[in-house]
Amino acid sequence: MRRSKVNRETKETRIYLEIEIDGNGQADIELDYPFFRHMFVTLAKFSEVDIKLVAKGDLPHHLIEDIGITLGTALDRAVNRELIKRFGYSVIPMDEALVLCSLDMVRRPYFSYNLNMQGNVEFEPLFVEHFFRSLAYSAPMTLHLYQFNGRDPHHIAEAAFKSFGLSLKQAVELSNKSMSVKGSL
Repeated sequence: MRRSKVNRETKETRIYLEIEIDGNGQADIELDYPFFRHMFVTLAKFSEVDIKLVAKGDLPHHLIEDIGITLGTALDRAVNRELIKRFGYSVIPMDEALVLCSLDMVRRPYFSYNLNMQGNVEFEPLFVEHFFRSLAYSAPMTLHLYQFNGRDPHHIAEAAFKSFGLSLKQAVELSNKSMSVKGSL
């Protein structure tokens, strides 16, 4: 089974996370931040990774960043990179928003981000960037998120989480051969 459990406790946050890669997208999210609770449920649904998350923290900035670190660590522990398809790609529309995600589960962390979310009172748009950067560097993976269109920050962020979820689902799909010309990731 491709599962992982991670506890992360700092002076600022307490996070418990369980994932099952070969799940069906079930989400049990305890997080006092409604917008990101919605995003993590969305991520579970579109990746089909079961996620159980209990997260408490002093500031939303610390909490969302540490959830990214924790999820990246959990993915790293749960995935045997020699047995997966490695790459994932998705372009998702959400009303006026159109967002692309492309990722490589190779152990070379890189993060490129071009989402433009201005003027939102529902959530701090910068937290979306912090989450995905922390995730990419902790997994480690190469992750690109780009916005082609969109005005509504909620739609842009939700399209990004859906696109990431579908890309992750593709990347961690089992393969019967190494997806590296070097013979090993």
